[in-house]
Amino acid sequence: MSTGIINEILLVELVIFLALAIVLLVLLIWWLIRKLVLVPTLTVTTDKAEYLRGETVKVSGTLKDGTTPLPGKTVSITIEPPVGDAYGLPDVTTDSNGAYSADWVVPANAVGGNYAAVASAMGVSASKAFKLE
Repeated sequence: MSTGIINEILLVELVIFLALAIVLLVLLIWWLIRKLVLVPTLTVTTDKAEYLRGETVKVSGTLKDGTTPLPGKTVSITIEPPVGDAYGLPDVTTDSNGAYSADWVVPANAVGGNYAAVASAMGVSASKAFKLE
């Protein structure tokens, strides 16, 4: 085999090796970012799908990193009516299981229609729709 062919083969092998090294480096960086950057999962639910004025809406949910609960974190909850300004509830703190809960008493003058309970924490949010008759 001539020196030129051997050099071309070595060059191709070097390019393949470098390409594989770059792919592995990108995968390693992606894995490290996933470990360093917390991307939580937030859930929210209500105890019923429909309410009447004067009833209490029980809002609850969890905040987790994968399956790991995130205790001691602040969760903001708002109730968004079909029209008008949202009702802000006092912030709540997650317990040792990453769970939180809050109550909202539906005002007597609340407009009927579709509402949403919206929870926000650590840069993520979730919502649950419910109806006011």
